[in-house]
Amino acid sequence: MQQQPKLVIFDCDGVLVDSEPIANEVGAAWITELGWPMDGKEARARFLGLSDAAMFALVEQKIGRTITAKEIALNHVRLTARFEAELQAIPDVAAVIQDLAARSIPLAVASSGERNKILANLAKVGLLSYFGDQISSATEVAQAKPAPDVYLLAAQKAGFAPRDCLAIEDSPNGVIAAVRAGMNVIGFAHETPSSDLTSAGAHRVFEAMAEVHEYLGHVL
Repeated sequence: MQQQPKLVIFDCDGVLVDSEPIANEVGAAWITELGWPMDGKEARARFLGLSDAAMFALVEQKIGRTITAKEIALNHVRLTARFEAELQAIPDVAAVIQDLAARSIPLAVASSGERNKILANLAKVGLLSYFGDQISSATEVAQAKPAPDVYLLAAQKAGFAPRDCLAIEDSPNGVIAAVRAGMNVIGFAHETPSSDLTSAGAHRVFEAMAEVHEYLGHVL
């Protein structure tokens, strides 16, 4: 870590909320129905860290046609229902957020997800109030991760230079985005292999949020 960060920016899916297994299972079933057979493991490998728009583009290229609005809505309904019933926070992340907030360390979110989904999921697990208006979505910028746009937006909203920010990411695309933005990056290897995050440029990698918490206690 080059210097003490002033703003901590969290990715959402896979870092704050344990949404990836649900999204991959639902998404794989939906994409299979569209004509591209796959399971949740393949869905994760192909789409981790991508925006919905990028995922839809890949699916359309594979099936050779445009996905209809009705089909997209069906996937959204299924996914929302599963999130409402099953979504939980990443283990120990609430303690991290509460500790940083108690020490008045500014917090932000920079996610590839759509804003309404981010808000709903954070509210579901009780974390939304900690971030206020410091939530940035890929739908607000020109290019999604691995472009740095959403991280640059998050820093700008909070009033900090990118070099003063620390990002926490679970996907290689997210790590690349934060590195390109000029930030220090913690890779969270909850499901992604540590080596993938290191190769993408993460400065530190941890497999459990309790380890992230301990590390932040030393550097903040």
